Amino acid sequence: MQIPLPRRRPKQAIDWQPILNQMQQADGQRLPEFQGDLKAALLAHAGLTHHPKGEATYQLAREIARLTTCCDPEVAYWFSRLAELIDDGVE
Repeated sequence: MQIPLPRRRPKQAIDWQPILNQMQQADGQRLPEFQGDLKAALLAHAGLTHHPKGEATYQLAREIARLTTCCDPEVAYWFSRLAELIDDGVE
């Protein structure tokens, strides 16, 4: 007999476009860069500024991005994917 898992409220999807819109390609640069503090912007946008796993999520996104291009858009991509996995404890 399987015990059913408790139902969870679905998380609302985060629109990452505002972060991406702040990335611009500077003269002589191959890849776009975020204009400002990317870490602070990502944490705030995801509502993880004061979350105990927020900092670790950002650092892991940077480490994953270092395996390839290590550009700001890639850091934002990996952060967005990892942020979805954080259990916010809301049932």
